[in-house]
Order: sequence, then C-alpha cells, then structure tokens
Amino acid sequence: MKKRELCGECGVPLMVSREFNWESNGVISLRGSEHNRVALFESRIIDNLFKGIEELIGINIEHIVIESRRREVKRYIEKSFPAWMRKPLVTLNERLGDLFVLKHVVRMVRNPLGKYITRQVLDIGRIYGYGDVELGPLWESGDQHPWRVNIINNPHSTLFFAAEALASVEAFEGQDHWVRYEQIGEDTYEYTASPARHPVELGGWLKRRRYDFKPGEIEYERCGSCGIPLEVAKLVWDIDGGTIHDPESGRRMALIGPFAMDAVLQDLESELGGSIPEVVVEAQRRYVKTRIEGGQWRRGGSTFNRLTALRGLGNITFFEADEKHLSVTIQNSCMQLLVLGLAQAIYETALGLDSTTYEWKTDDDGDFEFTIRN
Repeated sequence: MKKRELCGECGVPLMVSREFNWESNGVISLRGSEHNRVALFESRIIDNLFKGIEELIGINIEHIVIESRRREVKRYIEKSFPAWMRKPLVTLNERLGDLFVLKHVVRMVRNPLGKYITRQVLDIGRIYGYGDVELGPLWESGDQHPWRVNIINNPHSTLFFAAEALASVEAFEGQDHWVRYEQIGEDTYEYTASPARHPVELGGWLKRRRYDFKPGEIEYERCGSCGIPLEVAKLVWDIDGGTIHDPESGRRMALIGPFAMDAVLQDLESELGGSIPEVVVEAQRRYVKTRIEGGQWRRGGSTFNRLTALRGLGNITFFEADEKHLSVTIQNSCMQLLVLGLAQAIYETALGLDSTTYEWKTDDDGDFEFTIRN
C-alpha cells in the first residue's frame, strides 16, 4: 500500500515526510497548511492524564473527553471524505425498506466503499502510532452496518480511539451515535457504536487560539532522501503494530494534534469550572514523576530546547535554572499545561523535591512563560 512505503535511506514512513515538516522554530507543520501543526508526544500520557484528573476532582470525565474529541475528528473526516462519498448509499439503503433484493445490491456497492474509507482512516492511524486496528467481525456477517464494530490492539489512547471510532461512524451514517468499549484481550479492545443521543452536549465551538509562528534558528541533520531529522528517524516505526517507540527511553510516541488536546482541556474547563488548568498541571506532574529518574534529567537548556523542538512543542528562547528556580520562555508554544506539568516533574525529580510552586502566562503572540520555584 502506498501509504505504507518507507524511506529507503532512513526507514521513516514516506507519508510522514510528505505530510509534515520539522521547522527551525520548534513547530512540526502540516505542509500546505500555514497554521496547523502536530506534536510528537508520549502517547501513554493521554489516558493517564485524564485518569489523574478524575482522581483529583472525583468526577468521571470520560464522556466529556470522548464528546470533545469526537467533534474534532468528525469535522476532519467530513473534510477528507465529502458527503457525496459517505452518505448517499446509506440513505438509499434506509429508504428501500423491505425490498431485500435491492438492499442486497446496494450493500454490495456500499460495503466496499465503507471498507475503503475505514481502511484509509486506519492506515493513517497506524502510521501516526495510534495502534493496530482490525476490521470488526460484522464485515464477515453481512451486517447492515459493519463499520460500527472495531477491534484495536495497543491503542495509543482508549478514550481518543473511542472518539475516533464514533466520529467515523457518524460521518458515514449522518446520525448521532454513542460508543461503548470493552477489553477483550491483553491491551485489546472492542468498540461498538450504536444510534443514540450523546450523554453530554457541549457548548458551542471554542475558538482556537491562532497566532503567526515566529522564526527560529534550530538546525537539524536531515535524511538526504526524505528530509526527516535523523533524530526522528532513530525512532522505531512499527507500521503493522501501529506503534512508534523511542529506543533510548523506551517510551511510546504518537503524532497528535495539539489543538485537539487543547480543545479537550478547554471543554473540560468550560464544563467543570475554572480550576481545571491547575488540576491538569498537577495530574501531569504526578504521572510524569512516576516515569522518570532524577539523574537522567540533569541537563542544560540546550538539551531541553532540542527535545522540545523535536517534539513540535515550540522553541525555547530563554532557559534559566538553579536550585531555587526554573524559568523558561517558549515561542510557538502548544499544549502549555502539559508542558508545565512535565517541566515541574522533571525539575522536582532532578533536585529530589517533593513539591514546588509555579506561575505562568501565555501571550497573545504564542509565547509561553513559566517559572517554577523551590
């Protein structure tokens, strides 16, 4: 399959180098889309972050996370696969009533189309590190809606995949559904979508914060064939398994849209109240501290700048640290709350501290400034 082609020199999927560019300003941009970007982020953080938020506030937030992410994914799919491709055959099938022969003919045409769309979405997900998704059992049973059941091995996020599976069904059928999932094996889950009202109706679309990216001077040694930074090419891309691993840290990575993560966190704040940002930082801090060791993080600002840029989280233009404080400025920033919780955890671990305080602000031009104090 064309999307699975790998660079003959560095081994990174060619779709990654065709779609994304690691800029000199700490942004991983989408080619041909000036303001859109992705982040190469540790995927295990996603579900553990939401679990940590639930533990801190004592409220189940799963339905809010799924609904928020569903809105974003559905909009993406509807742009990628226009209505003339998705809906007519489903609508026709519903109007045929008991005319079995005609419905059978329609199904013979519709199911391959549904399979094509489903496989396109799943193949992209594998390359992005979202896991190994199998076509569900309904495809072989002659079911009228075979795309409603999906099975995934090693999902990057059980909640985000629930939203993605739900959005795919809704975009194809043109009606509301909800999704349930259950674990059916070791890190294997079955997701089933059914027509239903959403358990939560979020408020209006939250306005995305857009700003012009500032230039930077970060330089990468790149693959001579596809142009990917060689530091990124060191990652292990298992396309069949749908995973991306960092061989140095052992951590699993995924290419995620930072605007999507920010949108979920903003929806949580809108639904649950203004204390959510502090809760997000604390949940992130607690989780990261369980994942790192102090000695390996005693590094200078230049190392952090490199790591931040390679992950697409922005360009560190100011870094000052001692035993009393850590002060950082990041231009072209994204996922600020997660970055702050990450930095706080690293600083505390490096100095053997149990807790710290912090202050932060995000300017209208995208500069993110924070100070962590002992």
